[in-house]
Amino acid sequence: MSNIGLQKTVVIVGAYSSIGHDISQKFINSGFEVFGTYSSGRKKTPNNMPSSFYLDLSSEDSIEKFTTNLKKVCKKIDVLIFLAGILPGKSLEKYTFAEVDNVMSINFSGQVKVLSKLVPMLSNQACILMFSSISARRGSFDPIYAASKGALLSFVKSMSSKLPMGVRINALAPGLIEGSSMYMAMDPIVQERHKMQSNSKNLLSMQDLSEIVFDISQLKWTHLNGACIDLNGGAYV
Repeated sequence: MSNIGLQKTVVIVGAYSSIGHDISQKFINSGFEVFGTYSSGRKKTPNNMPSSFYLDLSSEDSIEKFTTNLKKVCKKIDVLIFLAGILPGKSLEKYTFAEVDNVMSINFSGQVKVLSKLVPMLSNQACILMFSSISARRGSFDPIYAASKGALLSFVKSMSSKLPMGVRINALAPGLIEGSSMYMAMDPIVQERHKMQSNSKNLLSMQDLSEIVFDISQLKWTHLNGACIDLNGGAYV
């Protein structure tokens, strides 16, 4: 079925995260209809975003409610982006069993459950982007966070040949993003250390990230499928 003449739609899981605002705004400014999710607190609405939904990725009831409500207002999905993630920043012995389950649910299994419900809504040239991390590539002080982000990479590779014909799925693995909530929570000394790990001696900005995400969603990238795109400035190769 052709989508010519129809407004394109993007669903952004985690649209109200610190990196989600610029990404949502880029798609809105480019004429997309944007549907976004938030998980806690008072959401800050990007300009002209018509629809937003509460979604707790650790709750199957919440996932069911979200997907059911989305289907009432969204007939097809051209771009599906998963931005959600949490980083407790703990060593293994500091984790409780419940915290292990929560990190894996929000960073991996909850996203997989959402995708399983939304596959029938994907258009015939849809693009799926899942956010992994440099931690999935080189490991992390927080091994559960790194494992959850690594699981996304294996999932993306596996699904690249299992989705409906024409649909593609890829992962992005950024390093620290300047201005993000993770960045703002860091001591300035740690921020500077991350900058020095990059050959350019600076960090990826949220605005540049939004441009990259939008560009990859375009049809000229049709042959990019099952890949992980590293955005770390050479900090890990």
